[in-house]
Amino acid sequence: PQNAETSVDRDGNGFTGKGEIAAKPFYGLSAQLWSETVRNDEQFEYMVFPRVLAAAERAWHRAEWENDYKVGVEYSQNSNLVDKASLNQDYNRFANVLGQRELAKLEKSGIDYRLPVPGAKVEDGKLAMNVQFPGVKLQYSLDGKNWLNYVDNARPNVKGEVFIRSVSATGEKTSRVTSVK
Repeated sequence: PQNAETSVDRDGNGFTGKGEIAAKPFYGLSAQLWSETVRNDEQFEYMVFPRVLAAAERAWHRAEWENDYKVGVEYSQNSNLVDKASLNQDYNRFANVLGQRELAKLEKSGIDYRLPVPGAKVEDGKLAMNVQFPGVKLQYSLDGKNWLNYVDNARPNVKGEVFIRSVSATGEKTSRVTSVK
């Protein structure tokens, strides 16, 4: 039920969640991969990593912001029962560890993990980019062939279509390329 306070449904609407039955505590967590969509080992690794690290983090780490299940407690976007500052701090810690340390370990181990595609927009002729995990390098290209490193405090002037991607710490692995105008 707690997710109702911090999440929305697939249409972007808030919802409510209420503990309605008294049940024995459960322990554990599962993460699924629909194997009928996986055609080879590389695709498996791309679809599983780094997501499985997030699943492991949730399974092995009890965060301060996690509330115990209680019958009758109802969560919604307005319930304010979750310590959102603690949740954000916990996520920032996890994202930093992943982006600055764990992705490099995956790459060193030869695992074909998924690099996140960066977000970007052009504001007043300047390119602004970000990415899900700190420590992941960003690059942009004006022609889709010659790539330049992005530096946030020196945002480049751009015109027209700009291609963007993220790059691993070694520079050997890149995300899917997308573009902004």
